[in-house]
Amino acid sequence: MLSAVLRKEHKNQWERRSALTPSAVKTLLDKGYKVDVEQSDIRVFNDQSFVQEGANLVNTPSEHQLVIGIKEPPVESILPQQVHIAFSHTIKGQPYNMPLLQRFIDQKATLFDYETIVNERGARTIAFGRFAGIAGAIDTFWIAGEKLALINKSSDLQQLRQTKDYASIQAIKAEFEQLDLQKGEPIRALVVGTGNVGRGAEEVCRWLKLPKIDIESILLGHIPEGSWYAVASSRHINARVDGGDFEYDNFVANGASEYVSTFDQLLGKFNVLIQTPYWTEKYPKHLNKPRMVEHQQKLPWVIGDISCDIDGSLECTKKASTIDAPAFTYNVSEDTAKDGISWEGPTVMSIDNLPCELSKDASEHFSAILKNYVPHLMDLDLTMAFDDLELHPELYRSLIVYQGKLTPNYKYLKQYLNAQ
Repeated sequence: MLSAVLRKEHKNQWERRSALTPSAVKTLLDKGYKVDVEQSDIRVFNDQSFVQEGANLVNTPSEHQLVIGIKEPPVESILPQQVHIAFSHTIKGQPYNMPLLQRFIDQKATLFDYETIVNERGARTIAFGRFAGIAGAIDTFWIAGEKLALINKSSDLQQLRQTKDYASIQAIKAEFEQLDLQKGEPIRALVVGTGNVGRGAEEVCRWLKLPKIDIESILLGHIPEGSWYAVASSRHINARVDGGDFEYDNFVANGASEYVSTFDQLLGKFNVLIQTPYWTEKYPKHLNKPRMVEHQQKLPWVIGDISCDIDGSLECTKKASTIDAPAFTYNVSEDTAKDGISWEGPTVMSIDNLPCELSKDASEHFSAILKNYVPHLMDLDLTMAFDDLELHPELYRSLIVYQGKLTPNYKYLKQYLNAQ
């Protein structure tokens, strides 16, 4: 059995999430799986709460074989033959994390990635998507309220706070119940995406008591009075180049080679955009620079880019914003971004660690799933070849590096390592 430790998070002061809760550690201890806990002064669950459940505190994860974290571990912390599980942010060949991937190879270490833990249907089984959607939507609506206040337009959105300033989801729902967005300036929100993140954003719309309008009706130009929200999926904002019917599987397979964005047909019909889908260069862009210039007067006041793809589907996302500086305003004519909220262009929220604003709720959800995988990780037999591993199939598929070698499904990453 591998010796295991719950690593502290290093990313920034807001990374207060914990991959395992104190109660989850106790459950594992009770089953005979010993998990130590690295001391942390920012974790949402304090050190003493783990001690009370029987855990042992350590100063460093360097003496452990299995290191359990959330965000990428510090590059220099990867030691020979160690096993890590984290969101490594390497599967797209992200340049900033290729040194991390190379470190795993050089140290003959092993990397499991949460992002690649999927079931037989390819659906992710452990993620923070719902919490990113909730926090991102709240922050977007909060920014919209702040922006309206600049021109003395009234809205109950002005009673919102940034997500980090609420104690819990329960507290958020209780406060939102008192709001009435049908008073004052109409709020018309478009949520793009129907995955976990999109559904999280839609929850917020319901808590705000916004009526849901059929996107097909909006596309036909039937714009209701008052405040509302609508949800658009890929089929509503992309069209086949050859004029044929939209087919989701075909769209996923071929992307921009066979489809173009039709997002401009929705511009001017909503004033708050919440963007949630996974995106890569393979797919059409919805707000590129020419489209924004052409439709400058129809752009939404506020854009919540929860997906946070820099210069991606929404080219106004020039950078990731932060929990401390959550918004910047994009100048369409100059293609520049200025921190803060103003009416000089669309104000963008692109925080890339949104679940941190709901650290306790997000950690409890994540831990409840992860604790079921931990025994399989601790029982990993590192003396076996990759092809012979007796491992939970979802974990087996999530192995990016095994004992210093890229596994077959991830050998494509070699080209990105070579490019460094």
